[in-house]
Amino acid sequence: MSGDYPSTDFAISEEGEVRRVVHLPTGMEIATIRLPRDPVAVPSAYTIEAEGSGSHQPAEVAQAALRHLRVWLMRRRYGYGRRGNP
Repeated sequence: MSGDYPSTDFAISEEGEVRRVVHLPTGMEIATIRLPRDPVAVPSAYTIEAEGSGSHQPAEVAQAALRHLRVWLMRRRYGYGRRGNP
């Protein structure tokens, strides 16, 4: 990936079966589903629901968003992260 996408550039939310990741600088919104058999898995299928503005590489931003979603889920599930290990 040619871009640098810090975690502070993304807002993540869960609404029932749908997980949404918004790339704040561009407003691009990526949606994916929750897999019932594995709460921390992120499927490779996603939908770009809002293209946003200034996004010249939507596929690149979407892949970065999915990576940040994986990290976010692992931190929520297992409690690891910059704020200290359990």
